[in-house]
Amino acid sequence: MNTSGAGGSAGSSGSGGAAGGTSGDSAGAAGENGAPGSIDYSIWQLQLPIGSGTSPTTVSPAQLLAGFSDEYFYLAPDGGQIFMDPASGVTTSGSQHCRSEMREMKATGGPAAWPSSGTNKLTVTGKVLQVGGGTKGHVTVGQVFNSPDSIPLCELGYSTSRGGFDLLYEEAKGGGSTVDLKTKVALNTPYTFTLELSNGVLQVSVNGTQLYTHTPSAGIVAKTFYFKFGNYDQTASAGPASTTPYTIVEASGVDVLHR
Repeated sequence: MNTSGAGGSAGSSGSGGAAGGTSGDSAGAAGENGAPGSIDYSIWQLQLPIGSGTSPTTVSPAQLLAGFSDEYFYLAPDGGQIFMDPASGVTTSGSQHCRSEMREMKATGGPAAWPSSGTNKLTVTGKVLQVGGGTKGHVTVGQVFNSPDSIPLCELGYSTSRGGFDLLYEEAKGGGSTVDLKTKVALNTPYTFTLELSNGVLQVSVNGTQLYTHTPSAGIVAKTFYFKFGNYDQTASAGPASTTPYTIVEASGVDVLHR
């Protein structure tokens, strides 16, 4: 099933930003090419850095399709989708960092959880506009998430000190390791990345170049997974929600392929 985004973008609250999905065996042109607004909001749920206690506010696909926006999720002047993460905000009990991030959902409703067999690919076109944390700045822009264990199998991150991307790989909570992908991308510069877990093999590409491949252990391959993307700043903290921009990430095209 191809859940490529070929529809509308979320606009100001109450506007009718409709988006539609298509089905087939190959990635849709809109998502691949990163056309502004080419995100199929029907298959994503947004987590915001606001809420109560350890329960962040989430925004359903239906609300996104209806044009939801706020200080943390709004349209860029060029039509891309902005994800803003403040220096502090509400987060879950399992995370130290607040976020403005999408979680993959099923087209038929409910959380996505797919096997590592077959083809499973997330492609995102976007750019990092601003990173908090100074020289220690680091923001996760995409994840392959281990559903039953509730940990990331991998996190693609943008590092201020590296001036580009790195990858955290983790099979057990707290047992991850980070690899410098040695790919320089300046702030406010467009990029396209692909996270793929197909036929039990993890592959990561940036700007069309495969930079990482790894075969997880048999026990991990047997799990189920889902994709995430957006702005999960690794120096932001849990606390009272601020509306001052700390880290800003833009996504202009998103394509999800399962077959």
